[in-house]
Parts: sequence; structure tokens; C-alpha cells
Amino acid sequence: MRFFAFKRWIIVNLLLFITIPHCSLLSAGNNKQSDIESPDQIFIFFPNLMLGLTSGNYKWTSSDDSITIPLRQAGRIFLIEANVDGETGYLVFDSGASGVVLNKTYFRNHVIIDSQNSSGVNGKVNNVERVNIDHLEFTGLQYVNIVADITNLGHIENRRGVKILGLIGLNLLKDFEIIFDPAQNQLQLFQIDKKGERVNHSTEKFESDFTTSFEQKNSVIFIDAIMKGKSLRFCFDTGAETNVIDRYAPKGVINCITITRRSTLRGAGSGSTEVLFGTMNDFLIGQNNLSNLETIITNLDPLSDAYGTKIDGMLGYSFISKGVVCINFLKKELGINYYKTNEQ
Repeated sequence: MRFFAFKRWIIVNLLLFITIPHCSLLSAGNNKQSDIESPDQIFIFFPNLMLGLTSGNYKWTSSDDSITIPLRQAGRIFLIEANVDGETGYLVFDSGASGVVLNKTYFRNHVIIDSQNSSGVNGKVNNVERVNIDHLEFTGLQYVNIVADITNLGHIENRRGVKILGLIGLNLLKDFEIIFDPAQNQLQLFQIDKKGERVNHSTEKFESDFTTSFEQKNSVIFIDAIMKGKSLRFCFDTGAETNVIDRYAPKGVINCITITRRSTLRGAGSGSTEVLFGTMNDFLIGQNNLSNLETIITNLDPLSDAYGTKIDGMLGYSFISKGVVCINFLKKELGINYYKTNEQ
């Protein structure tokens, strides 16, 4: 089921957190792997899809042709330090979202300009409200007059111990070449021309081990990969702490996932459902065959409805952590330079 408002908005803002009994995560206070086996929850930030939101209302404040934005890790999500209407904290870098979602804790006094029901995997959740924000700023960039969704993200703060202002998707970054380096905890932005080439031609070009074209809907990226000889479509999602495979994927695909346990999937609503957690193998993207990728199996029909396109899975942290990713929206290309220390 899709939700349309004034024929300009598609809003689906889902926050899923999956109880994983024994999962070693990265601590919020540093960038080193935690030695503690923690009964943490893995978050998957599903999209707020906002038609009509543009990224043209920005000011490039850096004196250089590129910007390096430091990231902070909290669990397996990546945070950008930002200031939103005078409030300083962190935004989750979430390529599975289109626009901006704000934490109601800090922006409850903003005037509501619209609201719309959202659909969650477990059923109906509370209305998602929309507000205007006057000013959003992080390293090297300033944005003005942006429409954002607003919802309660206090549970993320409580779990991670970090002040979360909200989520930021790729819509605000699509005018640049984007290089995301999870190992170095940094995001680089390069100014590009109308052909997608860097304005400063003297900068060293990104060298990828594999480059693929992608489809994009509302600045959300979809790429193809092969499992057990079956071509599958995945959403590239930096806001997902694990990969996800649709429970209705071909039987051969499901059979190549080694199930290790059952877990509980809780949505933004009050309901919950049981999901399977394990590792997927025989994952072929380009010429690279990857294995031992953590994943869950659950029904992705609601997400397919939200995106307006059928997807078979999501590529989250266990895939993203394999290498440096370069995204160019004008060329519609995604490149990966795999870390050589990772098993491929």
C-alpha cells in the first residue's frame, strides 16, 4: 500500500530494531571494535521518501573543491555532526532515506505544516508530521528552507548514548560525487560539473575494483547482484546495521543462507514479528563473490510498496564494511574499492 499526499509526497518512515542476542558491535564513544558481546539491537532505518525536495538550496562553505566530513560510529550506524536550527548533535547518515527526518525531542516546537500516516512492517504506526527547518549545517555545507519529517527517535539515543537530531538521506548530497569510507570513518564530497566530472581535474580519481550502474528513485539507490544464479535487486542502505533478504526470495537463495538463530523484529508501532538471523553466502556482485555476510530474513513487501519498486533485499553494514564506496548520481554509477584485508 502506498501513501500519497497532494500528489507530491510519498512518506514511509519506518524504524525497525531487531533484537540480536549475541552481536559484537562498535561502541558509540570510539571507532574500535568492542570486545563485549552485547545483547544489542540492530537498527534498520526505512525510508522517508519525499517527492519535490531538492538539494539545490545549499551553500558550499569550504574554500576547496572537496569536503571531508568526519563520521562517528554508534553501533553499526554512521553519524554526521550537524547544527539544525541552532540545535547541535548528530544526524544518522542513511542512504536508504531520501530526505531529512528530525527527532521530535528537539524540534517539537516547530510549526507542523502537514501530517501523513505511515505504514510499518507490523502495521499502522503514528502519524508522521512535517515541518520547515530554516537552517541545517555540517562540515562545509549549509542548507536553508528544507521540509523535514519529524518523529520520535528517543529510543535510538537511549540505546546509543548519543544526541541524535535525526536522519539525513542522499537527496541533500546528490549534486556531488560521494566517497564513503567506513573504515576511516569519513565521507568525502567533490564538486562536479553537469557531466558528473570533478570540477578540479587535478584531484586523484577514485579507482574501483568494481563499478555498476544503478537505478535511483527519489535519491535512493538500487543495484543488482546474483545469489545462487538468481538476479536480485537490492537497496543500498547505510542506515541498516545488517543485510536483509526478502522471505519470498527464490528457494535457492534462502537455502544458501545459514540460519543461526531466531530474533524478534520490532517496528515503529506496537507489534512485533519473528525473523531469522544468519549469514548469506554465494553473493556475487560483479566478479566478486562474497560470503559470511550477516543478514536477516523478513517480509520486504511493505518496503517494496514504499519505494514503488520490487526489491529482494537490502545491503547494510555487513556489505558496506567491505570497502570504500563511490556514488555519482549524474553518471548513475556506484563503485567499490574493496579493503584488501577483507575476505572476498
